[in-house]
Amino acid sequence: MSAVLYYFDGRGKAEIVRLAMAAANIPFTQEFVREKKQFETMRAEGKLLFGQLPMVEYEGHHLVQSGSMARFFAEQGGLIGSNEEEKLKIDILFEGTRDFNSAFMPYGFLGFKEVLDNAKATAMPRYLPIYNFILSRNGSNGYMVGSKLSLADLGLLEVVLTIEELLGEEELKPYPEVQNFLKTMKSNEQISKYLNSDLRRKKNDEKYVNEVKGVLY
Repeated sequence: MSAVLYYFDGRGKAEIVRLAMAAANIPFTQEFVREKKQFETMRAEGKLLFGQLPMVEYEGHHLVQSGSMARFFAEQGGLIGSNEEEKLKIDILFEGTRDFNSAFMPYGFLGFKEVLDNAKATAMPRYLPIYNFILSRNGSNGYMVGSKLSLADLGLLEVVLTIEELLGEEELKPYPEVQNFLKTMKSNEQISKYLNSDLRRKKNDEKYVNEVKGVLY
């Protein structure tokens, strides 16, 4: 059954949900919230449990909270591990990617260059060596846990794609395992299909930032 994702016309907190649905081969369409009235109507109708986006309509349910949705769809696609030990490792590594990704989430909302400068000075030196080590420890096979795609990989992919696009691939050169990881991810049929489709939204710009602010404030 296909899903419908409701969010702004950008990546933001919905991107990890898109990646999870794409990797799990769950078809989805998107409805973009561009006006305050749309948002307020959804809240009034009780579709947004915590009054926030993103929201996914799936099998008669209104799903919210991006991390929970990503886990749910990842489980549908068998991307959360084959045993309890793997599940725990994947969840820990995934949560780490959420902390890492948070350094880039304000891009445009708290400035463009300012956010990138801060991420380069703080988050990247902290997290990239850790994930480079994890990938090496797992046998340099392009995955963080086991020998197949997991939710943890999707979480790291989101951040690494952001770094590649906003700062350039040269920022990844000190981390060869991460570079190999990125190649492995891009070679995945479902991920490649998603990244090259219209479902993948463009990076934040002034128009997007203003549109989001207009909806929320």
